[in-house]
Amino acid sequence: MARRSLTTLFMTAALAALTATAPAFAQSKTLSDESRVVLASDPQSLVNFLESQGFPSRLTEDAVGDPLIEFRSHGDKQSLFFYDCTDNTDCQAVQFYAGYRTEGDVTLETLNSWKGERRFVRAYLTDEDVARIEMDVATSDDGISYRDFDALLDLWLDSVVLFEDHIGW
Repeated sequence: MARRSLTTLFMTAALAALTATAPAFAQSKTLSDESRVVLASDPQSLVNFLESQGFPSRLTEDAVGDPLIEFRSHGDKQSLFFYDCTDNTDCQAVQFYAGYRTEGDVTLETLNSWKGERRFVRAYLTDEDVARIEMDVATSDDGISYRDFDALLDLWLDSVVLFEDHIGW
């Protein structure tokens, strides 16, 4: 009987200790989530981030062999190009990109008026009448937190909507 009491006492103490640390464990899990980063040198970290935000994503390669992520937002295809790479790996930056075939309906004046009101996203028109917008993000060696990258993604997606409205897309 004494052995059973000691076992019960031990289990009760262990359960009490676990219960007391449960809020701390939950807090450390939250801190862990907040400390997750995206890195251009780890393209899968960006795929994981995009998918965690509800954006279906696919990791592939661009024309020169650097990583490229294609993802969808509201049915529209978006691209995330990788830059400052060494032999197609260990990239240091990404670029959000969207392009629109305009068939000559968008003028340089239209794009210039849009660019003049924007700080982080640039727009231009190609010789093939493709209106493009881009936004560069350097992740460097330490990366960008999920929270900060989420703010950059929001800036990009809002800019895409404003740009499409501006060019009458």
